[in-house]
Amino acid sequence: MRSVILLLLAFSSLHAADLVVEGWHHRLWSVYPIEKIKADEDVPVTPKVDAVTISAARDEHEPFLVLLRPNVPLREVRVVASDLKHSDGSVIKAEQITAQRVGYVFIDEPSGSRIKQPMPYPVGTGLYPDPLLGNQGDVRPEHNLQFFVSVHVPREAHAGRYEGSVKLVFRQEPWMPPTLVAEDEVKLVVNVRSFALPEQSPLFNTSYANLRELPETQRTPERIGAMQRNFIAHSQTPEPLMPSPRVKVDKGQLTVDSSAWEAAVEALFKNGGTHVFVPVWGFYPEPAFAQGLYFLYHYPAVTNQRWLGAIICQQDKTLTPEFQQLFGTYLKHMQGVLKQRGWLDRAFIGTMDEPYTYHLGDRDKDTPANNYEVVRNFVVFVRATAPGLRTFCTADPVEGLIGSIDHWCLRNLDHAAAAKERAEKHGEIVTFCDNYRTFIDYPAISARSFGWLAWQTGARGWLTYETLGAYRTTWEAPVMVYPMFSGATVWGMGQMFYPEPLTGAPLSSLRWELMREGCDDYEYLWLLRETLETKPNAEAQQLLDTAARRIVAGGGDAETMAKTKTSNATSNSVAHELREAIATWLEKLAN
Repeated sequence: MRSVILLLLAFSSLHAADLVVEGWHHRLWSVYPIEKIKADEDVPVTPKVDAVTISAARDEHEPFLVLLRPNVPLREVRVVASDLKHSDGSVIKAEQITAQRVGYVFIDEPSGSRIKQPMPYPVGTGLYPDPLLGNQGDVRPEHNLQFFVSVHVPREAHAGRYEGSVKLVFRQEPWMPPTLVAEDEVKLVVNVRSFALPEQSPLFNTSYANLRELPETQRTPERIGAMQRNFIAHSQTPEPLMPSPRVKVDKGQLTVDSSAWEAAVEALFKNGGTHVFVPVWGFYPEPAFAQGLYFLYHYPAVTNQRWLGAIICQQDKTLTPEFQQLFGTYLKHMQGVLKQRGWLDRAFIGTMDEPYTYHLGDRDKDTPANNYEVVRNFVVFVRATAPGLRTFCTADPVEGLIGSIDHWCLRNLDHAAAAKERAEKHGEIVTFCDNYRTFIDYPAISARSFGWLAWQTGARGWLTYETLGAYRTTWEAPVMVYPMFSGATVWGMGQMFYPEPLTGAPLSSLRWELMREGCDDYEYLWLLRETLETKPNAEAQQLLDTAARRIVAGGGDAETMAKTKTSNATSNSVAHELREAIATWLEKLAN
């Protein structure tokens, strides 16, 4: 019975695979919306379709997969795209279409092994798709070679139907028929919607990257700048934002040069970024990789924590005069810059990471009450020194912190409704952190579901912590094992990028791209809500009110603590169909 269920699950995940080419000893499928198909997984031979047809809003990146499965070895396979042409003469240039070969990760035990609670999505073993590599690859018989193809519709594009093609080109071998044309051409149709995605996303997403994981050749300003632009293009604020302010202390006097950091913030907002964290920690050693997401250690470790040489906190949990003098000078400078530039309402300052948990072995002193008191004293100082600067904490609203935090990053979505109500009443922001939605052996919808979960809970976005975990050993196995007796295992936690084998440059992952799909889903929902405020419609409102519940059920990390079964959607087609329905309503209401 178990084998029958697994077979049905595998088959149902491939219903989006359409046969587009019956070639010489090979077949070609398009997969839209994207589902995860393993390297050796059979693909059902469906009736052949004439074209790959996708739809997208203006300024949207819409992806699909091209899957090749041959009965003979094929080498130097690559995708070549043509221009896409509208009947009115408008053109989407071929350079707006990118193609990356999909690599595979061998998973020998499912995520969640040795974790008592069930995972919120199905897991498995085998060669799972995830790394996105260059646009060329080889494939052996009866295995799948996949390409991630993404079409960017320019913001100025005319609405309507665009037609072109993608070709799959491969090497002409001596043993092949001399008359064989070593390429397959597939018609590509892109239906461009009449509306555009917001120029500035309503999401306050943040993705952390431990830049020290990168090899030195990838730490140049140009390389880090390219990586940061990738984050911003995926609706993620890069944290830390480089380059950092340069801070020096000479004879007790602190000076700050924030000019380069200001230029980075200016570029962030110009390219659609939503917010920034004030860099507070990690200025040394040079080159400075300061970050602002977290700052204070838990009590009592914070009483030995130094900031540029000054002890931060005293035993009675108040800030030391030396720290107040040094950090106060820095805060005044940064607050002045943010205010002058008009960025103050888009900036946050970190406090303490998860002050309600035990980070230390000293559980008599590392208590929520002590940590909350340290945070409160720090916030009082910040607000007196840098008025208008808003505070951030990875915690749910609790009595010991209420009134001190302006941006709550929830760690338990059981309290999301209360947090949302509080945020609406007091002008606060709510996001969440969920480490359990991007495992490599989860279905494609899992990473995409972030946008739907944010909408369902009333959050303004999510924190991804982190993206470069175990970067240098990722090709051995992107697996995270909990350092505890049971050695619980999960695949891909804290890791969204792979090092390019020759240069060490960060390569994207399928999960990273699918998370952008979730951002787009959220923005479609947001656009519909904005439209319904001026053009109410009961049927469209019902869709808006119920759509997210069809994708996500329950919370995030807390789902792994629940002993009951979850009912999250496991197919990407559900989200795709809902997004299409939302798009149809947006166009209908506009007319």
